[in-house]
Amino acid sequence: MRRTIAGICAALGALGLGGAAPASAAPVPVTALHCDGDTFTCTAGLRFGDGNWKAGWSANVYHQAARSAYRAPVPATSLSCDGDTGQCVAGLRFGDGRWLASWPATVFHPALRSADGARLAAPVPANSLNCDGDTGRCAVNLQFGDGNWKADWPVTVYHQG
Repeated sequence: MRRTIAGICAALGALGLGGAAPASAAPVPVTALHCDGDTFTCTAGLRFGDGNWKAGWSANVYHQAARSAYRAPVPATSLSCDGDTGQCVAGLRFGDGRWLASWPATVFHPALRSADGARLAAPVPANSLNCDGDTGRCAVNLQFGDGNWKADWPVTVYHQG
């Protein structure tokens, strides 16, 4: 049994996955954020291992008309994703600064996808991550078309005690 565990840890270490990391390792920072209106998904690049790990989640993608904003969500100050728990967490610029938003995400490595690797279209970069505790949603602006395209998804907003 010990040889099996040591072999698994060595294999993970060879892949740059930090085989010695405990099961409750800290979330890793996000290096890029893109959303795709064709597949209705957002994908975040993760600073982990060989740098090719991603987190993805479902999102609504829509065009925001000039006067359709109903209230201002608060900006996110940080974004990290955890492959062990399957969660992404954003720190929010609100109140005492200890408010967070979290949502489920699928963490994956593109090289480990199916052999055909078919993609319909390239996702577009996203910026200005904002979250709203009143509606329980986070949203990003998409760098696409006239600049009024957005993606949003449901989140859990909570205070870190």
